[in-house]
Amino acid sequence: MNCFNNAMKVAVALTIVISSFAITAYGADSKYKKLNKDGTANMVFSNTNIKKGAEDKSILKTKFDDTESIYARAYFSSKFGQLKGEEEGFIDIWIDGSHSKRLNFTNKDVAPDKDQTLIYVYNTKDYSPDFKDEVWDGLSVGEHKIHLVVGKTKFMREGVSVEDRGDRYAIKRDDVHKADYLSDATFIFVKN
Repeated sequence: MNCFNNAMKVAVALTIVISSFAITAYGADSKYKKLNKDGTANMVFSNTNIKKGAEDKSILKTKFDDTESIYARAYFSSKFGQLKGEEEGFIDIWIDGSHSKRLNFTNKDVAPDKDQTLIYVYNTKDYSPDFKDEVWDGLSVGEHKIHLVVGKTKFMREGVSVEDRGDRYAIKRDDVHKADYLSDATFIFVKN
């Protein structure tokens, strides 16, 4: 029995050492990262650049006016992963329930081992904003609900179908991509 207890103590100590190494080597999740009910992770927003691991240095908020900068730190439930073939990452912006714009990106923009990314949403001074003026210029004066979604297209299958065009048959290549949502959140934008 004494050997069993010693073996258990060694196993527990080894587990603690390995866990400590894993946290040090791979980084602990941010205390700001939360998982939504659908399995996607959240985002936090600020009017200053939100540095990774230093979110508490920024004032986080969910309401901005059109004179402010808007940055978002998007968390993923796991590492972003390697995009294969024609797969792409994307950031969708929805304004008042309508899809406004999709920005596509590759692993050159978000490396496979990353579990979060910074988005330059609006009026950012240190780097060109991801969403240009055409997204914001047409908005009416007042409050607007802005919803951001980060995801990637997931290649499902490749096939061929035949379409009957009456006088001939057309062979059509079918590539099916499914959206895999990784992060989403909403903020209020006030246009003056």
